[in-house]
Amino acid sequence: MSNYPVIADQTLAFDDIEMEHTYQNCTFTPANAAIRLMDVELDHCTFQQTNFDEGELVRVTWRHSQLVNTSWRETRWYDCDLRNLQLSGAELTGSFWQRSSIQASKLAYANFSEAQLNQMSFLDCDLLESAFQAVRSKKGVDFAGSRLTGASFIETRLAGFDWHAADFAGVSLNADLAKGLKINQFQAAQLIGLLGIEVAE
Repeated sequence: MSNYPVIADQTLAFDDIEMEHTYQNCTFTPANAAIRLMDVELDHCTFQQTNFDEGELVRVTWRHSQLVNTSWRETRWYDCDLRNLQLSGAELTGSFWQRSSIQASKLAYANFSEAQLNQMSFLDCDLLESAFQAVRSKKGVDFAGSRLTGASFIETRLAGFDWHAADFAGVSLNADLAKGLKINQFQAAQLIGLLGIEVAE
């Protein structure tokens, strides 16, 4: 946590969030325009809106919020740190992420299709049946400790993606786009099976 002034246990308009403040246990009414947050900490806060499309977040630290089935289409995230969020079913199509991380969060059925993920980390997250279709990436994406069961990476070039410390089963991907994907030796046999390759004895 930073040394920002703390505002706690209040109901506020989203548009009244100020830079360099920490908000704890606050409730925010819906914003009147696309959201813009910079240098803010949000901890155990509640949000009355579900549509955050086309927002921009810079150096935002976000902890412990329920954001199930929310929409974040075309949002832009720079140097953000998200932890312990409930984002199951979140719609993140076309979002842009730079040097950001999501940790210990639930992202089952989340949709990151057509997103750009640059120096992005998903650490200890539940990404059950999530969609990463046609994703672009520069400088890689780390999935250490995350569950990727049933996730789809169709049409995504996987160079720079790191699954070696992730748990995956039943993922979908294009074999011709898998070059550069990092996995461990135990995952290799599983991936061969996913690609329909038979190993003869």
